[in-house]
Amino acid sequence: MHLSKFKIIIALLAFFTLAEPVLANYRAATQYFQRKDYVSAASAYFNAYGMPRASGEKMKAEWGLAQSLHRLGFYYSASKYYSIIVRRGTRNNPFFRQALEELGKVNSTISLGQSHIVQLFKTKIRASDVPGPARGFYFYYLGIEAFTRNKYEQAAQNFKKVGGSSKYFLEAQFHLGVVQNLRGNHSGAISYFEKVRSGAARSPWMREQANLNIARIHYEMKRYREALRYYSYVPRESDNWLQALFEASWTFFMLQKHNNTLGTIHTLHSPFYGNRFFPESYVLQSITFLRLCRFKQVKASLAKFRGRYKNTYGELRKLLNSYDRNANGFFKVVYDYRNGNLRRFTDAQAIIDSLSRTDIYREAGNTLRFSDIEMARLDRGSMSRIWAQSGLLDEVKGFLKNKKQAAIQDAGKRLYAKAAGYFSYLTELSNQTKLINTEMLLGRIDRMRRKLDVGQADKKENFIGGLQPLVVGEQYEYWPFAGEYWEDELGTYVYNLDSICGKADNNPKGK
Repeated sequence: MHLSKFKIIIALLAFFTLAEPVLANYRAATQYFQRKDYVSAASAYFNAYGMPRASGEKMKAEWGLAQSLHRLGFYYSASKYYSIIVRRGTRNNPFFRQALEELGKVNSTISLGQSHIVQLFKTKIRASDVPGPARGFYFYYLGIEAFTRNKYEQAAQNFKKVGGSSKYFLEAQFHLGVVQNLRGNHSGAISYFEKVRSGAARSPWMREQANLNIARIHYEMKRYREALRYYSYVPRESDNWLQALFEASWTFFMLQKHNNTLGTIHTLHSPFYGNRFFPESYVLQSITFLRLCRFKQVKASLAKFRGRYKNTYGELRKLLNSYDRNANGFFKVVYDYRNGNLRRFTDAQAIIDSLSRTDIYREAGNTLRFSDIEMARLDRGSMSRIWAQSGLLDEVKGFLKNKKQAAIQDAGKRLYAKAAGYFSYLTELSNQTKLINTEMLLGRIDRMRRKLDVGQADKKENFIGGLQPLVVGEQYEYWPFAGEYWEDELGTYVYNLDSICGKADNNPKGK
């Protein structure tokens, strides 16, 4: 009996011995925080947070540390501790709701990255426990997580819960449009994309993506003139403009507007865009010439495809073999290219350029940039000395380094997979060019033209440059192309070629 009492006394003494430093550090940190000395506050909170679990002040210190880092503008570093709080769940966690709300604010300031955020919601959270200001953030990323697993019904249910006042509303509406289109509900999809168009005044990228998707739906439904109208809404200064031009060239083809198809492709093949990746444009060009029975031009177009992409194909295969199972190395190739430091894989740079323009690379690039900014600030002035004494400096640096490494590893894997897809794409296009050439040389022109004779256009309506229709009767002067490109003319080129099918000089062998 006396022994039991002795053990209890010893345990209480141990408790108070452990608790006292925690309490002392927490009280000091709170005083620093109230005086807005967030550097000292963060260090003292970290001391209290790092002590063994001895009192309820530890969780308060964790919250205070996150808040201090946040006030100092160390958003990524603050997200580490906010995330720990959220992943702990709601039970006996007084700071859960506040931490989730703060994470939403941090993500609005700098992107935390989808992989980071999705990890937060692996713990079961009741919707009623999500605070109002964080509901848009929570339901949007819950929808994204379901969407990436192809659970579209579940994704749509979450996207619909994102309120109109949320920063994530337009993104949620956009994904709802994608889901509706996947379900075959084209009118519903267009309705969602139109909401994005009208509400994206401050987000040109979102508006352009909405225009592209509406155009694609119209194309799919064979409403080609409507498709062209929406492609024309993508501004010339946008990074999406060439993609819109390329897709519009197929739309002109379906309308049997051959000269517009060839004129649009002429822009894609200009020296201004020599490092952009549109290999399919040569296939479209060749079958357009084939439809006009201009077999010499068909052969020339196929030859240009081979000339431009033969070395690319070989170099891409070399690139993929060199970085198989080396995600970090593959990411560095794209990173070096984007920063003008890549001296290898010259013939594959059109592929690497395309990879550098993806959301995958953009998201990883943001993570690296913001992490580097925070790491650079860590070594300045008294902050470095104060945080080094408490161990916070090493803690934050380690976290930021790990965050960068995780972003590089994840992006490298996804970029490699995309590059492998480009390799398969080039292989498929190469096979198509061989088929076109074989059919032409074997004299099966009539049969092939019948297969290509798709899209019944109104012969009374013409199209001329810029994706816009030309009013019938309007006078238009054709200027001959003399081999010199002018930047302000890009996107407005149009050919002036007639079909020579059935004429005496029609010869599939080009003789």
